[in-house]
Amino acid sequence: MEQASGGTSSRRWSVHGALVNKRAADSRALALLPTIRMLIAAGFVSHRGLANELNRRGVPAAGGGRWHRNTVLRMLQRLDLLTSGQDGINNGLKKRVADVRAEAFGPTIRRLRKAGFVSIKAIARELNERGIPTPRGGKWHLTTVTRLLQRLERLDRASNVRHRR
Repeated sequence: MEQASGGTSSRRWSVHGALVNKRAADSRALALLPTIRMLIAAGFVSHRGLANELNRRGVPAAGGGRWHRNTVLRMLQRLDLLTSGQDGINNGLKKRVADVRAEAFGPTIRRLRKAGFVSIKAIARELNERGIPTPRGGKWHLTTVTRLLQRLERLDRASNVRHRR
């Protein structure tokens, strides 16, 4: 059967509707970006922690409902895609989030070092014994502590360069 001229197939309308929904979700995610950055800077670094804080502050999720770990995860993934370059190279959102997470651990690391825990293995052991989870909620290992220390060192260098100018 042939379609009448000027008519539109139902498939075309469904594609159009999906595009409208995607644009609305992108817009919501971008509108939440400053709030998310502020919460991460305040120390809410896990998906569950962000969801709980968004709910506590009364920020509605997309459908007007409550935030859950997975809705936060999907929103962060959407923000990552929106802030990435066309060639797939991330322009820094993940890096900025990791920097904020590292800065949150800075005072703890400095206290541990003052207390005599200077080796990477000793820092990892002490963080685990104190029940301090990694940013993703797991246990500390040599690699995670090493990367954290490297990131903190890089952030300190960048901060010193900015202060000299």
